[in-house]
Amino acid sequence: MEILRNEQTKFSDEMRVLEEKIDGILASRSGTKEQDTNNRVLKVHIWDDTTLPMGYREKKLYSVEGFSTHPRTTLVDSAEDADLIAWVSVRGNAEKEIPPTNYSNVVLLDYADGCNVHQKRGELKHMIGYFKRSFVLRDKDSVYVRNCTLEEVIGGIFPFSYSGLEALVNKDIHKERNTLITSVLRTEGTHNKVRSRVVDWTKSFIEQHGLKNKSSLGDVSSGRRFDHTYLSHLADSKIIVTCNPWNWEGDFRLWEALLSGALVMVDKMAIPHWMPHPFVHKKHLIFYDTTNQSEFNSLLE
Repeated sequence: MEILRNEQTKFSDEMRVLEEKIDGILASRSGTKEQDTNNRVLKVHIWDDTTLPMGYREKKLYSVEGFSTHPRTTLVDSAEDADLIAWVSVRGNAEKEIPPTNYSNVVLLDYADGCNVHQKRGELKHMIGYFKRSFVLRDKDSVYVRNCTLEEVIGGIFPFSYSGLEALVNKDIHKERNTLITSVLRTEGTHNKVRSRVVDWTKSFIEQHGLKNKSSLGDVSSGRRFDHTYLSHLADSKIIVTCNPWNWEGDFRLWEALLSGALVMVDKMAIPHWMPHPFVHKKHLIFYDTTNQSEFNSLLE
């Protein structure tokens, strides 16, 4: 817990420095004093590295529902006209990515899984901020160990989290829900071994309480992005049990579950507590300990 508090304090201090840099950019471009930039709209250019199709959910997050709708930002088509250049990468084809090497005031938003940093980060000559999903290294039980980006060697990196999409919000909140407990977690592969444990716990609870006819375990998606069968299944569920990959933190399943309107149970996390308006246990969702089956069962009761 002390490690988490120290990390959060350090992150907050570094964020203030980044905010001051952005205020300085606005002041220099508008010819005003830094303290007069509060009402200035930041012009943002989304860098096209040639590898991220428009249909990606990450692009919907930061473009369609992110910079486009925020009152302090507006999107511009030209990098030359921008105050800030946002390069968003999922590193699906990193060797083909073309970074904004020679531009000033670049912010890298790295959505890739796992702890390693972007291999082309060093090509950015004027980067002012690097934000990394999967910022957290976790042990074999998915318990926080440390910031996994080796920032003491390569410089400061900021954590950030996935968020929800308006398109995934279940707007029919009064709809009758017919499935009591749902878990759509996949259990194959080493990154899913803690998920497999949690699914076994959930299955055991369902069987012990005679709820097999009212519950559902297993993947229901056809594999397509934002599959309607999958979303309808979540919207039909009263309780959704989900879990992060064991050795990193952050997946989209949590947000899909939350936006369905169900009661969501998820393993304990670090990064959401560092964000503005953090989740509150037993108010917004239920956090459980992946090493304590008795507590898990009590929370599910």
